[in-house]
Amino acid sequence: MKPVSICAWWWLVVLVLGLGPEAQAATDNLNPTGSMEYGVFRSDSLGRDVPYAVSLPPSYATSPERRYPLVIFLHGMFNDERDWEARGVQAALDAARAKGQVGDFIVAIPRGENSFYINAKQGDRYEDAIVRDFLPFVEKRYRTLGTRQGRLIAGISMGGYGALLIAFKHPSLFAGVAAHCAAIFTEVPRPPQSADDRIGLWRYGLATKLYGDPPDAEFFEAHSPLAVARARADAIRTLNIYFDVGSEDRYRFDIGNQRLHETLDAVRVPHEFTLATGGHGWAFLVARSEAAFGFCWRTLAPSVSPGSAKSRRK
Repeated sequence: MKPVSICAWWWLVVLVLGLGPEAQAATDNLNPTGSMEYGVFRSDSLGRDVPYAVSLPPSYATSPERRYPLVIFLHGMFNDERDWEARGVQAALDAARAKGQVGDFIVAIPRGENSFYINAKQGDRYEDAIVRDFLPFVEKRYRTLGTRQGRLIAGISMGGYGALLIAFKHPSLFAGVAAHCAAIFTEVPRPPQSADDRIGLWRYGLATKLYGDPPDAEFFEAHSPLAVARARADAIRTLNIYFDVGSEDRYRFDIGNQRLHETLDAVRVPHEFTLATGGHGWAFLVARSEAAFGFCWRTLAPSVSPGSAKSRRK
């Protein structure tokens, strides 16, 4: 009789004893480096093919019957799907896995151009592209759990805004949302009073592209995470909510994030908010990666059946 290998013996222990998510994470982390794939998906909402990236966990290639929780991640302005890897976020996720802080999940990143991921007043329908096109594509193409409990949406800057808005408008699709230095406006941007007000000029120019020229106040409210949170407080209480922002955010989005924190407190929606030392952008996310990925895993881990090495679609 041939001796049983250590690897085979360990998986036998996992299956027999019914180890929970923490133990599952430990086995995942024996080889913590994930892999990246790049491709395109067809978006009927946009009428064209759209590039995307996907981060596959290290066990994906070796466990062909296993299904995984899913994070949809939305990038920021003037970025694209390749920045997840290029800016060090994938490396930070690998590091968190290596430390046993998170288990295995898939991350899918669609290209969002500079859309803010909304159905623009006059322009592309990016919210529909994410909800109606990209999410179904990912769940057909990759081995996801395909359940609300196994899905989370996250994003940075413009993508943080998009993640919050989409989660608040579609809470039945996601177990949670995570946003980093989200680009939240507290009111409709108005024309700046001075040509020296560069941030004011930038904000107003962006608002005219998103909310109409001049910006339509009613349309703005319908796409404000602050207003949607107030209007849909009962529905979004089902979400796990996390957001953080730098105290030195160069666009002053710390003000909008603080206002969202106050708004959620006022309508009694539980959430995690951190005003952290730092600026705006990818370096801030990488610095906060342990807390960010820890939140993602705490939200998604219950979707992985305790003791199951092969979580299946329900």
